[in-house]
Amino acid sequence: MMPLEGGPADDAALEPGARQTQQRQQADALVGAPAGVDGLTALALAYLALPNLIFLFGWLRLPIALLLCSAMIYFIARVFRPWPAVWRSQHARSAVVLLVLTSCAWAAFGGGSHFMHANADWYIRDAVLGDLVNAEWPVHYLAADGTALILRSAIGYFLPLAVFGKLFGLAHLDLAVYAWTTFGVLIFLLMLPLPGRAGWRLAVALLLVVFFSGMDFLGQIIATESMPLFPLRLEWWVPMSYPSLTNQLLWAPNHCLPIWIATVVFLRHLNGAELFRVTVALLPLTLIWTPFAAMGLLPFAVLGAAKYQRRFGGQSLPWSSIVAAAAFSLPIALFLLLDTGNIESTLATVPPAAPVNYPLQAASLHLYALFVSCEFLFLTLVLAPHVRDSRAEFWLAVIVLLALPLIRFGPSNDLGLRLSTTPLLVLLVICVQTLLAPGRLAAPSSLWVACLFLLAGAHTAFNEFWRAATFHRSPADYHYTLADRQGGQAAAHYVGRLGTATLPNWMKPLPAPYSREK
Repeated sequence: MMPLEGGPADDAALEPGARQTQQRQQADALVGAPAGVDGLTALALAYLALPNLIFLFGWLRLPIALLLCSAMIYFIARVFRPWPAVWRSQHARSAVVLLVLTSCAWAAFGGGSHFMHANADWYIRDAVLGDLVNAEWPVHYLAADGTALILRSAIGYFLPLAVFGKLFGLAHLDLAVYAWTTFGVLIFLLMLPLPGRAGWRLAVALLLVVFFSGMDFLGQIIATESMPLFPLRLEWWVPMSYPSLTNQLLWAPNHCLPIWIATVVFLRHLNGAELFRVTVALLPLTLIWTPFAAMGLLPFAVLGAAKYQRRFGGQSLPWSSIVAAAAFSLPIALFLLLDTGNIESTLATVPPAAPVNYPLQAASLHLYALFVSCEFLFLTLVLAPHVRDSRAEFWLAVIVLLALPLIRFGPSNDLGLRLSTTPLLVLLVICVQTLLAPGRLAAPSSLWVACLFLLAGAHTAFNEFWRAATFHRSPADYHYTLADRQGGQAAAHYVGRLGTATLPNWMKPLPAPYSREK
């Protein structure tokens, strides 16, 4: 993770009182960046890699799949050379137990498990998962003109679950969704710079993570001059939205989990000699999960590469890993780019020519200023004087968050929803490091104002939890197809026409198109 102060001293050279003070400081310290590659990084890469392995052999012809699988194994293996992996965890056992319990509880509110109320988007996500289980791969549908529409969008999260469903049936698929989600959340929490032992500081840090959000409640009151209806969703009070972490997990774990994991892995290795190899492995592994993970991380990767170049020079660049990663990424990128020209997009400053979805409507300068102020700008201005490390990443996050509302892409403006996650996580990491460093909040400072902003923002996640726990619970239904759920034909941001270019020669022959009647 971003650099933390201090390193182990020679205990034998210390007086008993000094030794006790040092031990107390080490116990209170936040979990820091590993000295090289550690077991958590290996676990995160394995979690991200598994759907890629399934996709390669499920969608592509065997010779192509074997070549790309070899490339993937190569650039992942290069992460661990010449740095030996450190497998010992920095967390105390009590802290790991608390992180496991938090992961289980947080994921239980998600719609995929259907333990509680599932938000409306889960009709679509359950249909995608059901199609991946019930249909032959590559999954496709028929357009109105009879051409094949390939399911291509954000399927990585569902692929291990689809294998489970094909092997064991649909009866316990929702439990598999819960377990897979919980595992991803646990990896994310383990890699954050949280206190290394259980106690009030770790509990506060976990609450900060779970309830981290912009001040949507305050923004909605100012924008609408009325109190929001509890517990309805708060985050679309203007035609722009930066979702809270809890909103992302409950509504769209297929997008958020790869972004969360890739971002914190990158930040943990930000100042290490292994950064470039880790980044080269991360970016291609996230593509089949969601293209927004690599897009969101790219500005920070460029900044990290510039720092890496100054510190280590160009002679240490892993060119063989770069070539392998590029070869691996090419067919997946072509697959994701199928027919993307039909997806709705517009500039925020251009009024729509016809009625469009609320997220694509034009916003005034006044609403833009209100949105960025309540979502992150007030908080960052208070934090800025206290940020000690990674100031360049901090200000880059602010710049990205200021720029994202100017472009709209996708029917729900997926560009803003997804690309905001990486810079928001950078701000979250800096918040944790700034607020919870030992003794930081003991002295009076403006950081208490930041705490008030975070407390006001917590209302957003609280609404999500309350609605999930109290609204009607419906069981999972994996028998409706994606086309059924979207009015007879799958939407353009989920599917694309295969065309006649190179990609069809690499893919397996298409089976009969899937429909519920079959």
